[in-house]
Amino acid sequence: MDAERVIAAAQSVETPVAAVDVAAMESNLAAMQDRAAGLRLRLRPHAKTHKSAFVARRQLEHGATGLTAATLTEAELFADAGADDLLIAFPPVGEIRLRRLAALAERVGRLAVSLDSVKAAAALPERVEVLWEVDSGHHRIGTAPGDATVAGVTALVAAIGEERFRGLLTFPGHAYAVANRAELARVAAAEHRVMLETAAQLRAAGIAVRELSVGSTPTSSWTEAGPTEMRPGSYVYGDAQQVVLGAMSLEECALGVVATVVSTPAPDRAVIDAGSKALAADARLSLLRGYGIVVGHQDLVLERMSEEHGMLVATGAQTRLRIGDRLLVIPAHCCTTVNLHPAVLMVEAGTAWWDPVAARGWQAAGAGTPPAGQASGMVTPPAAQASGGASLARPSAIHLRDLRPSGGG
Repeated sequence: MDAERVIAAAQSVETPVAAVDVAAMESNLAAMQDRAAGLRLRLRPHAKTHKSAFVARRQLEHGATGLTAATLTEAELFADAGADDLLIAFPPVGEIRLRRLAALAERVGRLAVSLDSVKAAAALPERVEVLWEVDSGHHRIGTAPGDATVAGVTALVAAIGEERFRGLLTFPGHAYAVANRAELARVAAAEHRVMLETAAQLRAAGIAVRELSVGSTPTSSWTEAGPTEMRPGSYVYGDAQQVVLGAMSLEECALGVVATVVSTPAPDRAVIDAGSKALAADARLSLLRGYGIVVGHQDLVLERMSEEHGMLVATGAQTRLRIGDRLLVIPAHCCTTVNLHPAVLMVEAGTAWWDPVAARGWQAAGAGTPPAGQASGMVTPPAAQASGGASLARPSAIHLRDLRPSGGG
C-alpha cells in the first residue's frame, strides 16, 4: 500500500475514512488467482469481505469461477454484478430467506448453499444445490469428519436426491487462533486430510462427491491439490491479522482507515478519531497487540478503542504526534471494518472515487425505504465532482473525482 498516496487522496475528506489502494488490491486479486490456477483449483472468493459490486466484478474478471456470500443481500448484489455461480455459505432458515432464495435461483445459472441439517435442506427450493459442511476444527457449523458426516450426507441424499448434493465444504476458522506459523501449517494440513478422507468414505458408500470446497486466506499458502475449489476472502484487502499470521505482508495490505490525531494528553499517548465505529473490534489474536497497525509508526499500538476514540500508546517514551496529524491504520479485521463504512474511497494515481459498500445489512433492496417525500436517513459519501473515463470496469453510478494529491505517485 502506498500510504502517502492514500492519506493525500483523503485530504479533502472528513476522517475517519476507509480507503483502498487499488493497485495493491489488483495485485492481491492476481496473486490468489494465480495460486488457485497453479493448483488447478477453482477460486470462489468469499466476497463478504468487500460487499462491493465493483470488486466482485474485478474478481470475476480475474478468473474466479463464482463467488461466495454470507447473506442473501450480498448474493443478490453479486448476481446484479454479473455473478452466475453463487454459493451462500450460511444456512437459509426461515420463510423470508427461502422466498428470496427461490427468486435468486431463477436469476443465476447455479446456486448452492452450505448447511449441516437435513431439515433445513428439505425446505430449500428445488433449483438450489447443497454442500454439506464438515467441522474441520473450528467448531461452528458442521458435522464431525468421517462417520458423522457420512451419516448426515446419507440422510441428505435420501431427502433431496443425489443430484442436488454437490459435495463437502469446510472453513478452518480456528486458523486465526494459532500461536505461530507451524500451528497454522498443521491446521491447513488437517483441513485437507479430513476432507479427502471423508470424501473417500462417502464414495466408498456409493455417494458421488463432485466438489470439495476449502480454504481461508491464512491457510491458502498450504492449500494443496485434491480439493476442487478454494474460498479465501480477506486476501483482496489484507489486514493486520494476515500480517501477524504471515499470510500477507504489510505492503500487500490494500485497505486502511485514515484517521486524525485529535488529542495528545501525554507524551506517550495520543488519541485518533477512529474508534470502534470505524475500526473492527472483533479480532483479538494472541499474535496481534491492539486493534491494528499504524503504517509508518510501528512503535505505536492502538491499545484501546471507544466508539469514537482510538487510544494510541508509544512503546517508547513519546508518540511524536501532533494534533491534526493524519495516520493510516491497517485494521485488525478488514471484513468487519468495511462493514462499518457506507462507502470506501478507492485510490489510484491522481484519482480517487467512492465505491459503495452496497451489500451491508440483511434486508432485501428497498426494504424499509420510507415513502416518497420522507427523509431516508441514509448515510451517503461526501459529494464528488464527476470526471471523465471509467477504467477498470467501474460502475457508471460511481462518481469519480480527480484529486491530484500532492506527494502522490
